[in-house]
Amino acid sequence: MCSLNAEQLRQKILRLVAVGIMLTGLMVGGISIVQLYRETDRQAEILELTAPVIKGQDLSAILSTYEILFSTLFITLLILVAGMLLVTRAIRPLLDKMDHINQQRQISEQKLRHLVEYDQLTGLPNWSQLHVRLGERLNLAENDPLRQFSVLFINLNRFKAVNESLGHEAGNQVLRQVAERLKLLLPKDDLLARASGDEFLMCVQVYQGKPDIEAIAKAIIASLKQPFRINEKMVYLDSTIGISLFPDHAPDAETLLRNADAAQAHARQLGQGRYQFYEKDMSAQNLERFELETDLRGALERGEFEVYYQPQLDLDTGSISGAEALIRWNHPTRGRVPPVQFISIAEETGLIHPMGEWVLEESCRQACIWQAQGHFLKMSVNLSALQLNNGDIVNVVRDVLSRTGLESRWLELELTESYLFENFARSARVLKRLRLLGVSLALDDFGTGYSSLSYLRRLTLHRLKIDRSFVKGLPDDPGDLAIVNTIFAMAKSLSLEVVAEGVETQKQHECLVALDCKTNQGYFYAAPESAASFQQRLSQLKIANQY
Repeated sequence: MCSLNAEQLRQKILRLVAVGIMLTGLMVGGISIVQLYRETDRQAEILELTAPVIKGQDLSAILSTYEILFSTLFITLLILVAGMLLVTRAIRPLLDKMDHINQQRQISEQKLRHLVEYDQLTGLPNWSQLHVRLGERLNLAENDPLRQFSVLFINLNRFKAVNESLGHEAGNQVLRQVAERLKLLLPKDDLLARASGDEFLMCVQVYQGKPDIEAIAKAIIASLKQPFRINEKMVYLDSTIGISLFPDHAPDAETLLRNADAAQAHARQLGQGRYQFYEKDMSAQNLERFELETDLRGALERGEFEVYYQPQLDLDTGSISGAEALIRWNHPTRGRVPPVQFISIAEETGLIHPMGEWVLEESCRQACIWQAQGHFLKMSVNLSALQLNNGDIVNVVRDVLSRTGLESRWLELELTESYLFENFARSARVLKRLRLLGVSLALDDFGTGYSSLSYLRRLTLHRLKIDRSFVKGLPDDPGDLAIVNTIFAMAKSLSLEVVAEGVETQKQHECLVALDCKTNQGYFYAAPESAASFQQRLSQLKIANQY
């Protein structure tokens, strides 16, 4: 290695050592050489400071070693930087993909949250989300005694019949239209949710107490009473509403919702198109209803049902021409449970199907027994809308007639107006198939629904049963008298027989005789009674000879 003079050595030391110190941060004698290098008037001290480090070694060799070392380090640094750039460039697509995956994950989480918190059919919050939001509002209201809330529990009546007659897609369209109508009635900043299949919840801040909420409830009932146009068909529904107030009726969201549900159940028992505020004894009533439902589920298997029969009188002959079959429940601990208390439960739970078939078969079997004794009566059996919407009802009737051996001409099926006109085309097809079996068809509670002359003309009916609400006012109420006269005139024009049910007084009987009514039924003649009691009555009265 070539020798260096003093000046060259000094410059090389200054250059290499300074670079080394910049990279390593080496201190010589406690003083930074970089600092010395920057201070030009002290650069001469570097040689003196490096003397203890060199310790008599060949300064040229040391400097060459430093030069190689620092050159290697520099090249290594360049390679590292270049490698980092290459690696970054190589993994950029992977980083972009990971970023895209993260964005998709966030979108999926949002969609999942929406699925959990919102009803997918109507776009409204669901029960759980309303529960959370209602709880938040009630927490804020606890510190404001002037701030009150109410929950309106809205139930759609006869919605199940829409699903069964028109199909689930038609039912979904109805639900979407219901949601839109309720949105229009929802006060600003208040909450609306769908609780379940045919139930909606509205949480409203109260400003003027009950009158304020009553106005909203009446508007909801009126709006939902208007027909829904579904696939060029008109669908008619009614609603019932239960109302619970905070803090008057409940201190928290859970209790508030439960009490509104209890009030709604009570309103439904009172009839369609009603609203009801919560009262303290309603929870007890709901508990009793729940227990009744539990007992009802096993009543048929335990043999707790019994069929009672109410005679129908031929006014021309004064004899019994037929009987209406009516179910009775003999509860082991409650005693006789009135039908009004359990029929609605049976319809809601679907128990009406096995119960209805049992009543049909039992009454047909009893008619055969009486015929064997020489008493030929027409047996009238009620069919609910749910039974008629069952696509298998025609086969059920056919099978019952086959099992019991009763001729079809001795069976009359009573139908409700609400069933016939909710889906007239389907009803007409079912009635035509039933008529082909040879059974008679009667329209029950006539005058309370949507009947019109044009509809009746297209149906294959045999008899109209005048609703008892019109008979009740005879002969003193001119309105009821006019309605009954009109029904008789309509029936005559269509060649239909008329039965007046609910006859309870001598005056009503005489009025109907004067109107030339042929068949009557009611407590004035006889109350519904067991098969054994009815049979005793048959032995005491002559029977209309219809065969």
